Amino acid sequence: MTIEEPATTTGGRRLAIVFAVVFVLLSGFAFVWGGIVTAGVRERAVIADRQLRTTAWRMLCVASATGEWPTELGTTAAVACESLPAGTGGWPTTPAQACPEGLEPWDDRWMVVLSLDPKGIGAPRLSAGGKATGLGTLEAVNGWIEAFHQAHFAGKTAPTAP
Repeated sequence: MTIEEPATTTGGRRLAIVFAVVFVLLSGFAFVWGGIVTAGVRERAVIADRQLRTTAWRMLCVASATGEWPTELGTTAAVACESLPAGTGGWPTTPAQACPEGLEPWDDRWMVVLSLDPKGIGAPRLSAGGKATGLGTLEAVNGWIEAFHQAHFAGKTAPTAP
């Protein structure tokens, strides 16, 4: 007496192999696609970091020269200063300290967003408009602005240009 395998067993085996092959191919595709997306986000984060650092440096230069924070980022486009007073050391004193890779030329399509204190008393804040940034970049640049604000504008009202 011989036992024959039913036809459904070989068909089921083929289906399982096809399913496994498709699963492996789709997993490989997802892995590669994830790597491409991650690389793109990291590249944009590097760009956003340079834009944030450049903007923060120029804002510090404007505040140092005029005694007021700029209310629009475009007004910082032509600002150039070689150094700032050291003060408490909470902000960079040279462009190289602010942005070691070099300052970026201004472009109105930048990812940087300026938020002003609605009461006109606090320091302005920078963000990347929801885009990715490097670890600690937002905290660093906003820390520079806050430290400069505390050293030069603490207790004063309306430290922003009209």
